[in-house]
Amino acid sequence: MTKASVEAAPRTARERILDAARTLFRQNGIAATPLDEVAALAGVARPNLYRYFASREELVRQVMIAEVRAVNAERWSRITLSGPVAPLILDSLVAGHDLAHDWMANVTLVAEATAITAELMSHDEALAAAQYEYWGPLLEYGRARGEIAAHLSNERIVRWFLTQHVLVSERGELVPDGDVRAWFADFVVPPVLAGGAV
Repeated sequence: MTKASVEAAPRTARERILDAARTLFRQNGIAATPLDEVAALAGVARPNLYRYFASREELVRQVMIAEVRAVNAERWSRITLSGPVAPLILDSLVAGHDLAHDWMANVTLVAEATAITAELMSHDEALAAAQYEYWGPLLEYGRARGEIAAHLSNERIVRWFLTQHVLVSERGELVPDGDVRAWFADFVVPPVLAGGAV
């Protein structure tokens, strides 16, 4: 193996564009970020953006999917599928909230990022699939243990979790004392469990 083959492969233009968009969305907000700035930071001509992303909306969508996958990878690094599923779901919800909140805290317009995420989750199959990549194995683990309510599909459960995540992220003042863990433990996790309790 040569030295050149072990060195990191150069990042593609698509990766540079995604990184630039992520950086600028955090700095300026999503709506306030001109595509000219994204292209300049990525080191590509603006017309080349459209070789990789059909529209501004597609670029935003791909950034959101990348963020969901990054949050999910970090969540997987924090849990192990062993023992009862309820604490794993609770830890996953809290970790997802904390990680997403950290990302959104870096976005100038937090409500804008939350609203876009909610809009995309309501109809975007690729973003929903990125969420199911995380939740599917965890819910199937719980189902194999007989701990997940049989009458609820994984899709409904994941939508329930995402609905609560958006609510807590966008309207955190509705959570008493800001105790997100207690909110999730008392009101979000029990409805999806076979026994109905954490």
